[in-house]
Amino acid sequence: FILKSKQHAKELTRESIVETIQMYDDLYFKSKLWKDEFINHGFVNRVLITQVGEIKFKRRYYIAKDKQKNSNFFFIDSLFSLSKYSRLTDDAKQALVVLTSKNNASYAADNALWDTVVSRQTVSNILRELQTVKDDMPVIPEIMERYNQSVKTLYLEMDEAHCNLQARRNIVANLALIHTGHSKSNYACKRKQLENKHYLGGLNVNTTVFIDRIYDYISKRYNPKALKYVFISGDGAKWINSVSQKLKRCLSAHNIKVIQVLDKFHLRKRLTSIFSANNKMINYLLKNFTEITEDSFRLIADTFYKNKQEHKCNEQKFKNHVNYICNNYDFIKNLKHPEYKTSCSMEGHISHVLASKLTSRPKGFSKDTLETMVQLLILKANMHELSIEDLYAWRNHKATESAKSKKKTTHKRYKRIYDITVPLELTKSNNTKMKDFIKSLVSPKWFYS
Repeated sequence: FILKSKQHAKELTRESIVETIQMYDDLYFKSKLWKDEFINHGFVNRVLITQVGEIKFKRRYYIAKDKQKNSNFFFIDSLFSLSKYSRLTDDAKQALVVLTSKNNASYAADNALWDTVVSRQTVSNILRELQTVKDDMPVIPEIMERYNQSVKTLYLEMDEAHCNLQARRNIVANLALIHTGHSKSNYACKRKQLENKHYLGGLNVNTTVFIDRIYDYISKRYNPKALKYVFISGDGAKWINSVSQKLKRCLSAHNIKVIQVLDKFHLRKRLTSIFSANNKMINYLLKNFTEITEDSFRLIADTFYKNKQEHKCNEQKFKNHVNYICNNYDFIKNLKHPEYKTSCSMEGHISHVLASKLTSRPKGFSKDTLETMVQLLILKANMHELSIEDLYAWRNHKATESAKSKKKTTHKRYKRIYDITVPLELTKSNNTKMKDFIKSLVSPKWFYS
């Protein structure tokens, strides 16, 4: 009974839409506003794919009496801003994009629309026509209510996800998380939650542009006069170090200290490889890194490697791990800073926000589709619901066409100079194939082909 009622409700919804379209079409026809300059050419069928399913209807076509002043049109298409060739409406595109960001394109193609299935390529084409979201600070109540908030310490965590392209190449999707630390302890739940989370990111970002977006968000979101510390944590990648150095220069005018910290997850991972999962040695080093110098750490690691005959790492890998620790030694010591109270949890965020949708399966994306997907996933993580207005704002109306060289044949170039009736000696040749070929070249059909 419930299934039948649900199906009946769907059919009633589609019928009501068709009746509404016909009502508006009849009202305009009876108003006679078109009669002075247009001629009614009768009905033309059209099929639209909406969020509630496929809709078939008829609408009147009006032909202009004077083509220089007016152009032919469908009143219904103009009234509802229906695209000339696309059958998918904007609400259907919105439903497909939202479900794609939550699951995947294949699932969205089969389940986003009522009683209608589209192809995965259709979903991919919709994603490609969306422009990259330039503004990573959506206007939502959570941010605007706490505008210019006063906090003492701010945390910036960064990491990247490696995604596969269709051209058998790998590309990096960068992600940054800004927050103000853990919320107050909830005794009913032992899990810690971050306060004032906000994600920023992009595909293979330019660090100069990326730091501008981070600085712009911090300056608008928080009060620079109250802010004293900004801790930047990550795995020590070059692009993270570059962002850290540039942010220091940006915030130096406000006397804000920018302190870079190495993620404890990557630190422990390297120590486990160096000391063959010797937990006593690893825990000792983690507690006393501030008292141990870089040279002392190298000596401890080398001595352990020489005395450990059954070490799992070969010599080159062992040196790489030790060099990684020594290159980030100052960042490791910053883990003991008295104001650093919230450890980095970026590995979990990169896994839930990007990796679960982009790298968990052996997919190969096109670059345009992947760039749109990254922005949609970041918006979803920022609790921003995609709307039809967003589609209007992000749709690329100016589709830049690649400049293609036009093929110009010589006959059109020299047609005004030479006449086709010029006598040629080759036409008198005894070679039949040659003669037929020359005749075909000087034929009038060749000039207009």
